[in-house]
Amino acid sequence: MDIKMNKRFEIKNLPDMKTIRQEVDKLTKDLQLGQTLFLKEQGCKTEGEYKKRCMENGHIMKHSHIGYNTWDTTKECAEKVYLELKKRGSYIDRFGFCLDTLMGLPEEMRVGQLVGTGLMMRNEDEWKEIGQIVPVQPHCGDNMITTLNGVENCLNALKAGVTTIGNASHYYTYEWPGVDKEEMRTIDTIKAMGIMGKFSDIGVLIHSNLDDGYGGQLNDLANLAGWSKVERYYCEELMGGRLAHCYGNLFSNPINRIIFNRAIWELNKYKTPGSMAYGNTTEFGHDFEVNAGALGSFVLGDIITQMTAPTGHAVVPIPVSEAVRIPTVEEMVSAHLHVDKLMLKAAPCFAEYLDWDRINAEKDLLVACGNLFFERVMNGLDGLGVDTEHPGEIMGAIKSIGPAQIEEYFGVGKADKEALRGRIPVKPTDSFKDLSAKADSIKCQIDGLRDSLSGIKVITATTDVHEFGKQVIKEILLEAGTTVFDLGSTVATAEVLDAIVETESKVVLISTYNGIAYSYGKELLEGMEKRGMKDVGIIMGGLLNEDLDGDELAEDVSKELKAMGIHADNVAQDVVKVVKSCICAN
Repeated sequence: MDIKMNKRFEIKNLPDMKTIRQEVDKLTKDLQLGQTLFLKEQGCKTEGEYKKRCMENGHIMKHSHIGYNTWDTTKECAEKVYLELKKRGSYIDRFGFCLDTLMGLPEEMRVGQLVGTGLMMRNEDEWKEIGQIVPVQPHCGDNMITTLNGVENCLNALKAGVTTIGNASHYYTYEWPGVDKEEMRTIDTIKAMGIMGKFSDIGVLIHSNLDDGYGGQLNDLANLAGWSKVERYYCEELMGGRLAHCYGNLFSNPINRIIFNRAIWELNKYKTPGSMAYGNTTEFGHDFEVNAGALGSFVLGDIITQMTAPTGHAVVPIPVSEAVRIPTVEEMVSAHLHVDKLMLKAAPCFAEYLDWDRINAEKDLLVACGNLFFERVMNGLDGLGVDTEHPGEIMGAIKSIGPAQIEEYFGVGKADKEALRGRIPVKPTDSFKDLSAKADSIKCQIDGLRDSLSGIKVITATTDVHEFGKQVIKEILLEAGTTVFDLGSTVATAEVLDAIVETESKVVLISTYNGIAYSYGKELLEGMEKRGMKDVGIIMGGLLNEDLDGDELAEDVSKELKAMGIHADNVAQDVVKVVKSCICAN
């Protein structure tokens, strides 16, 4: 195999697993799990134990994320949502706390990093309080383990009674600009997983959102099913943990959500309860009424899944405003009441008339192909000299290979030189189909698109893990004949500046979603000025917001970006026109 490995450290230099396990033993010697108000009320030791009870008694868990960036506002939101739902005869089982990217770094490494819009847990007292606000179980998914601060985060969370902690998938995609300590990160990651593995017998769960890691960059649902087994192998078989998968961000088809859930459940050796089925956020835009329709579509599939073959996944009522700003209490409550009605009326009716034979046949196909993908990956790693009994070596090697080569060399689709990544998908992912459809619909609206930008070099990149918008723009630019240098996701401004020099590109297109649009744009322009780059146009799109005035809410910063000279109209149909204007201006 002609696999190119972009190694950021030598995986053979990792400590052996005996040494790692000895350190984990020391870290957990006197560790006691905390008890949240929710677990005390339910009489359970962990969320995993509660999930198993739900699977037995038919209760469907509901989950909401809270996105405020101060502790006081977060507490107030949790209290209001819980009390209002209770008042209106509804319920919520758990809150997900959106932690800032800086939580993934030790304090001494945070200097100079851009501050996002997430919550910072700044001391042990705040950690202790996270499960004592209201009787709703706290979930900490992002920027916890698989970071450079995973062990500390994990220990603090467990002591506070947080027993579903993630995100295993983020090892492959979440980065911090200017920080490259991959060996240290890998060691910290497997230690944190080992710590959680010590409590797997009572229901502590390692959370992994498949759509946030390399899984979200695969084009074939069959390969994604197999990828779930790869993650499960090193988390469960090698580290002794129990992996709770999350999916849904990139699934728009409610039937595919049902099929995929059943497939990964069959591939789930220990029948570890799932984390949650997240909402299809790529369907959400600025039209709240349209977003409400999307919510009713995807969540219906999730409810039917848990009604007919429970797997413990919580359903997630996504507020209609989530793609635009931090949702209000009223919007969060409204989403739950919407879902309650679907649970009571629609889901039971639809479930009765679905073609379950066809659904199970497609599930069986994904399972068979998923097992084949898993075997190909493990055999391929073995052939590359990777110790497949060492989780750190597996993770480090896979990260150096990247999702495109993983699918190209180990994918299960029929080989075809003309197909993307050389294979025809067994079952294309919704995101792959949606991206193509979105790009095609925009291309049709641009007169004279083909080769209209021939000979022009551009750079594309994202400030975070969200790549959907960037990929749509990239497809349009390629159709226009542009030479596109795609830097990928979570790209630092320094990397963009270097690429401008190396590629001699005259236009840079940045997609952002994580609340740092203004800071990132300002830093990029300042870097260009220092290097004397006066003839390069900057275009930014996506969720152009940031908390500039410290009021805890990220507001639109399009005007501020435009005032600095950045193109921020955020209209995909105009991208060719804007690129041309950048070239003409320079």
